[in-house]
Amino acid sequence: MIKFFRYLPFLLCSFQLRAATLDVEIQGISEGGVLHLAIYSSKEVFESDRGDKPGSQAGIEAGVVEKIGKDTYKGSFEIPPGIYAIGVYVDENENEKLDTNFLGIPKEQFGFSNNPKAFGIPKFEAASFVVDTYTKVEIGL
Repeated sequence: MIKFFRYLPFLLCSFQLRAATLDVEIQGISEGGVLHLAIYSSKEVFESDRGDKPGSQAGIEAGVVEKIGKDTYKGSFEIPPGIYAIGVYVDENENEKLDTNFLGIPKEQFGFSNNPKAFGIPKFEAASFVVDTYTKVEIGL
């Protein structure tokens, strides 16, 4: 039994979970408001999210909802290594949703990781990236 406790620190260190750092920079913010940024670990949740459910939910690894001004936002997140995609919008009127016109086209600024050119929400593969130990993602609005 005493031998077990001697090796316990070794075992605990070998099962330590690694965390990776993800730095996110959002450029071109033309109007202030509330920034809604979600880091998705799930393809299904990413492709079905319409910006109308603020807060945490399954399939979103990390994120932030905070008041911002114009220009640029910079944030840093500690997340497990993996494959992720980011979706972001600036809620200018602070009604906790991404406003759209009658055709469904957003009236507020939005963007995705990798800055894909797509009508609507891009496929997860187009916006996804790998996080290992350190990754920086720049998103233009």
